[in-house]
Amino acid sequence: MFDTEKQKIIFDVLAKLDRALDLFTDHPASMADIQNHRAFLWDGKRKALVPVKRPVNISPDSLLGIDENKSLVMENTAHFISGQKANNILLWGERGTGKSSLIKCLLSAFTGTSLRMIQVLKPDILSIRQVFDTAADNPGYRFILFLDDFSFEENQGEYREMKTIMDGGLEQIPGNLLFYATSNHKHLIPTKFSDMDSDDIRPGDTMEEKISLADRFGIRLGFYHFSQEAYLSIVDLYAGEYGISAPEAELHAKALQWSMDAGGRNGRIAEQFARAFRYGL
Repeated sequence: MFDTEKQKIIFDVLAKLDRALDLFTDHPASMADIQNHRAFLWDGKRKALVPVKRPVNISPDSLLGIDENKSLVMENTAHFISGQKANNILLWGERGTGKSSLIKCLLSAFTGTSLRMIQVLKPDILSIRQVFDTAADNPGYRFILFLDDFSFEENQGEYREMKTIMDGGLEQIPGNLLFYATSNHKHLIPTKFSDMDSDDIRPGDTMEEKISLADRFGIRLGFYHFSQEAYLSIVDLYAGEYGISAPEAELHAKALQWSMDAGGRNGRIAEQFARAFRYGL
């Protein structure tokens, strides 16, 4: 009896040790995973790519009011997939204006191609250097690292390390990997006028240091609140999707009132209005 209990304790301890060691062991995605899945989540603790079984399906045609930005992102991505030189992309600006949706829609726009998208959550950002090996080991595919809501607080020194990661340091970043990010901040780190009025001998260096991370993105596109015309066009689009058959004048009047109450005009607010109107919320 004693031996059995002792063995059970030993097995339990070994199992815990195995799980702990698993956190520090690389779990590269298999070739089958890369072939059979278009989207992945990066697990920074396990250093593993987790396939997304049900990737989002957003049609580029459903993204209204951002035609110029959409065209630039599509063109850059098409060049990248075809093996040409392309830029990292930063989409910054007002919330709800389609920044994240524009990147996600690339999965639908380029389905059937070599494009693979890897979403990296903020807590795992500094571990993404491990993904370089996956890209280098799969040269037939083109990888986009999707950094959603990408920003750092002023007192977070991690942005300096992120600059090194994006530059590669002594390690060359694989040519089949790009960074696409969204942020509410143009420079990814909050900047203020006092940065230019500090006790530093060269106060401009403080500002330059803060904006240098954004410089790693060759394409930086701003997103702003939509015009009334663009907003109502999006309302009409969602009205069709939700089966709303109300008179246009009534629909638009209520949509404009909804936008004033919500504090802005954007795609997210337009969809929230359509959903509320359709179901009487």
